[in-house]
Amino acid sequence: MEYQPGVCNIGPAQQRRRLLLGIGSLLLAVVFVAAVVTIGWPRWALLGATFPLYGAAMGYFQYRERFCVGFAGIGVFDVGDGTNQVLDEAALAADRKRAVRLNAKSLAVAVGGGAVIYGIAAVGL
Repeated sequence: MEYQPGVCNIGPAQQRRRLLLGIGSLLLAVVFVAAVVTIGWPRWALLGATFPLYGAAMGYFQYRERFCVGFAGIGVFDVGDGTNQVLDEAALAADRKRAVRLNAKSLAVAVGGGAVIYGIAAVGL
């Protein structure tokens, strides 16, 4: 695997870490929703599930797209041979542009998921 600016900045080991982040965040969202329902907190508290859903979406998208938003932000990549600095300004700009898109996509999924959870609770609870 090789670094491709704006396309791929992590290898298999880093991908697994992002997948675990996504799975852990999704489990946290499930536990949070269950706690809100079980304890009887106000329905609006379910909107708090948006935060772990963001982590779940971010972890999944970074895993699937082989791209780390954090690495793009600090200008590094790790495709399996250790962390290396991105020295080319055009490559750094491409990475950061991709990071913004991934962030926006993850945020949209999280907000949509939070709205669906709230909507289901408003209708069904």
